[in-house]
Amino acid sequence: MIEFEIPARGLYRPAQLVIDYDPRLQMPITAEIQTWMNDLWEQRLVQARRQGTPLFETPLFRLISASAQADGTLHITMGDTSYKQYVTTRVAEFAAGKARAELGNPLAVCSVVETSDDFILLDKRQGVDVYVGRYHVIGGFFERHLDEAAGLPDPFGAIRREIREETGIQTDDIREQYCLGVVYDLAMPHGEMCFLTRLHIPLAEVQGRVPEENEIKQLIPLHVTPESLKAFILQHHGNISATGEPNLLMYGGWKFGESWFAEMMAGLI
Repeated sequence: MIEFEIPARGLYRPAQLVIDYDPRLQMPITAEIQTWMNDLWEQRLVQARRQGTPLFETPLFRLISASAQADGTLHITMGDTSYKQYVTTRVAEFAAGKARAELGNPLAVCSVVETSDDFILLDKRQGVDVYVGRYHVIGGFFERHLDEAAGLPDPFGAIRREIREETGIQTDDIREQYCLGVVYDLAMPHGEMCFLTRLHIPLAEVQGRVPEENEIKQLIPLHVTPESLKAFILQHHGNISATGEPNLLMYGGWKFGESWFAEMMAGLI
């Protein structure tokens, strides 16, 4: 079973992203829906405190649409949402039967991080709100008022911030960085921009970095070959996050070719 869709895929530098941002593009909320969200949010806060899981309201960007263009650009339309809207509209009782336009639909960012000696960095999620117990790449939500440049959403800045916070890797450690496309998590409805971050430092140096936050308990390195990446995905399919898995697949397609990507996708269906 595949838990994701890939609305857009390619290899994009910052200049190849075309972002249309309109804060008026928000989830439609009636008085009844607002009451639902308020009540469920309070329940989730109590549950999070009991479990010791961080849960707090923060303004986020909302994914409206994403499409790869013939001119080699990636067009993304964004609006406004919040983490509260995401937590309360992703649940099956609310989301079932609703179109995506009726949900909170926040946009997150994640990245395969590749060291100079061909390792990638993985995390098995613990003490977090989503994907608990699953393998994931480095990432987090695209936060308004934090991930902006010149008043516009800055997805490359967002993923660099997430990488720095979770691993201690600095911008100067990065050799090159690309957006590989946009995916959509069907099970926990939201969009995610997937990146490739290539470092000019080896794994040993990465392991000496000090994260700014304590979200990742242990970085799990994987030495990447066509065979090792294939084996990891097939072995852990169903236990990789619904956005981390397509990020790994798109990375493999870039690194090992389209035939590798096509074979892997066919094997997962």
